[in-house]
Amino acid sequence: MRPADAASVHYSPSTWQQPCPAPASADRSILTEALAERILTVGPGRLLVGIDGFTAAGRTSFGNELAAHIAESGRPMLRATLDDYKNPWKDRHLYDRESGEGYYRDAYDYHAARRLLLDPCRNPAADSCTL
Repeated sequence: MRPADAASVHYSPSTWQQPCPAPASADRSILTEALAERILTVGPGRLLVGIDGFTAAGRTSFGNELAAHIAESGRPMLRATLDDYKNPWKDRHLYDRESGEGYYRDAYDYHAARRLLLDPCRNPAADSCTL
């Protein structure tokens, strides 16, 4: 049960939404809670937190758990994913299939992610990132 002052986690509209599984372990819950507390000490303003890692390493689940812990503090939370900015398959299937570097270079539309998500969220006056 959430504390009375907890905020909800707002998720970006996404075709990649999936149910958040239960935390992998008690140790992982301790880690995500400690990391959330550390993030919250950075300051009261808008923060951008990125999670990086290999495909299928658990980035999405970890991000969901971290977002939930931050929201428990009462801080508004927008949870977005780079998967919402994948290039169309007609272009993406041409990527370098021999290396991870090629996949990450060609699979995502980084310009759109920056223009539509990161830049508005970096600007505290931007209405497009208001929760």
